[in-house]
Amino acid sequence: MSKTPGQVLAARFVLVRPLGAGGTGQVWLAQDRDLGGHVVLKFLAPPFAAQPDLAAALARESEQLKGLVHPHIVRVDGLYRDGSLSWIAMEYLAGGDLTQFRGRPAADILRFTVPVAEALAYAHAAGVVHRDVKAANVLVGMDGQPRLADFGMASVDGSAGSSGLGSPYSISPQQAAGMAPAPADDVYAFGVLLYELLSGYPPFYPEIDASRRLSEPPPLLKSRYPVPDALSGLIERCLAKQPESRPDMVRVAEELRVLQRDMGQEIRAPLAPPLLKPPVASEQPLQARWERSAPAAGPSSAELRGEGFRRGLVMAALVLLIAAAGAVFFVLPERMAERQTVSVPVPAVTAPAQEVTATPVDLEALAVLKQQADDQQALVLPRVAALEQRAAAEWGGQGWIDLQAGLTATAERYAARDFAAATAGYEVAAKQLDVLEQQAGAVLAAAMVRGNTAIEEGQAATAQEAFALALKLAPAQAEATRGLRRAQSLDAVMALVTQGELDEKEGKTAPAADAFAKALQLDSDTRRAREGLARVQGRLAGDAYAAAMARGFASLSSKDFGAAKRAFESARSMRPQAPEVQQALSQVEQEERTGLIAGRLDSARTHEGGERWQQALTDYQAVLQLDATVAAAQQGAERTRPRAELHDELQLYVTQPERLFSAPVRETARAALTKARAIDAPGPVLQQQVTTLDGWLKQVTIPVQVALESDNLTQVTIYRVGELGLFTRRAVELTPGRYTVVGTRPGFRDVRREIMVAPGEVPAPIVIRCEDRI
Repeated sequence: MSKTPGQVLAARFVLVRPLGAGGTGQVWLAQDRDLGGHVVLKFLAPPFAAQPDLAAALARESEQLKGLVHPHIVRVDGLYRDGSLSWIAMEYLAGGDLTQFRGRPAADILRFTVPVAEALAYAHAAGVVHRDVKAANVLVGMDGQPRLADFGMASVDGSAGSSGLGSPYSISPQQAAGMAPAPADDVYAFGVLLYELLSGYPPFYPEIDASRRLSEPPPLLKSRYPVPDALSGLIERCLAKQPESRPDMVRVAEELRVLQRDMGQEIRAPLAPPLLKPPVASEQPLQARWERSAPAAGPSSAELRGEGFRRGLVMAALVLLIAAAGAVFFVLPERMAERQTVSVPVPAVTAPAQEVTATPVDLEALAVLKQQADDQQALVLPRVAALEQRAAAEWGGQGWIDLQAGLTATAERYAARDFAAATAGYEVAAKQLDVLEQQAGAVLAAAMVRGNTAIEEGQAATAQEAFALALKLAPAQAEATRGLRRAQSLDAVMALVTQGELDEKEGKTAPAADAFAKALQLDSDTRRAREGLARVQGRLAGDAYAAAMARGFASLSSKDFGAAKRAFESARSMRPQAPEVQQALSQVEQEERTGLIAGRLDSARTHEGGERWQQALTDYQAVLQLDATVAAAQQGAERTRPRAELHDELQLYVTQPERLFSAPVRETARAALTKARAIDAPGPVLQQQVTTLDGWLKQVTIPVQVALESDNLTQVTIYRVGELGLFTRRAVELTPGRYTVVGTRPGFRDVRREIMVAPGEVPAPIVIRCEDRI
């Protein structure tokens, strides 16, 4: 939701003019219809308002400031929302900020900083840490009193505020390191504030980094005026690296008041800032912040400078207006303080110069009328300036002339302090502006139509003129910017298009395509170039398509299926729906599959002849995956599958004969052996398996004599054989296999031995003795 002067928000606030802007929003001056007078509205930009943390920071600032009631803290009315806009309404302070008082004597600086110290001490007592104390965040009212503002980064009771840091020159080492907020951070920043106001720049300016902040002491404070040692010492303690070495703000405020008395300075209100003096430039901010500026009485002379005698009259009248405004600001308050009526000469605007009889003037009423005129002026003059920037003098006609004349007369009435007539004049100007602003939209649309038509007709000069006017009316319009760029390259574009069309007629397809492409590089929206390039590219594509198909069929004839497939795929990328491409690819696939089938059948027969039954079965199955109807593959799979299974079973017994130690396994092995012997014409591999297995089956049934030794004290048992009792040496016959021998003896730990009895091998004597007492 955009913001414009005169816009009404929440049925209460009337926007007057922007005061500043930062990375996350804007600050506007507004009229408060409910309370009367001016207020400041601090907006959070819609993209940031949608972010919960920033919206919460704005709400937190509102609540914190509403709860901090102190004469030197900016007063806040509350948080408001209207549509997508969120803002805080707060007290309007027209005196600028403390940056304009840099470099003044210490006595002057104390008049501003003692109230700030008291405000910070009050905030700390309430559990609030400001976190961004700096000169730009101390505003000055027209009464000359400083007020601490911008608590948007504050934290309550040590909880983190917003995620950002304060000014890089003001943050403490602890704040820079991301530690929890503490009052000592504000003390450090207040020390920076004193240092900056006295010397003109903050410590470590202009180059600051973490190492300097942590390790280097602040440079010696230098000022054009004497600085008391006590004040320098206090600043040094405030800037201590460790927070426990810094005084609290109560102590700082007390010491500053003592310094005021010791300097013989009367403790009084701070100096009023000069209304027309611009603030001294502060350091360039390293992060988004709210910018503040003193309210302008109206446009500057530079903004009113223009062409023609009429513009000169407006400028002169506004100079008189500013002079009159100065008189009201500086003279009227003193007269009103005296509460008396004076005689003021009021010259008539239209009457010739003559002696005017002094008339009593109600200064309070005059001030009200002036305020009304100022408000209307603040709404009208920005709109006039905006129309001037949009070249209204070129297209506004008589309406613009009448507006300028009316403003000249209105400025003269204002200078003559006929504020009621000036207000009426500005109201008339507002209606004239409504008409001109509507006219601007129509002029913009007509300029765009004229420019686009001129481009289509190849009229570069006319197109440039039309789009130049459009950009004056709408500087940020992308379509007008693009149109002007097209118009500036139109002559070169049309020359290339003409050349391309000539080459195309002569059959020079490649040169024509190059010319059209170059034209589109200059202007991608040129219709003739785009259509011409499409035509020649279509012709080139047809040639390329035919060449790709020819390459594919040639590769297919030579059985180079990979090259054929690549050529036909290239042709399909040019014409995806062409049926002949799909047919050619199907032919490649069929012939490639036929070749694969023949190759796998040959491989299967070779493996089968070498009794490599599993490899043969794999080849036959691969053929069936390609074409399940191939009879040779079906028969081969049926033939090799049982042979592959029998081969694997026999090979298991041959390579792992210990499996035959189990009687059930031996029975299964004998059945497999019988099946193998029943095969006609066995090959050498099968014959070898049969011979080896038959030999193993005979050996595993022949007992082997095993010798056992003991101590005649240990009871010996062989599992699955029986108890052998006590003995010193004994021999037993065991069939090949794995056995467990256990020895037991009262009072001793049992012993266990695992033995393997292999066919035809006599093992070494097995010793079984219980020797480990319990």
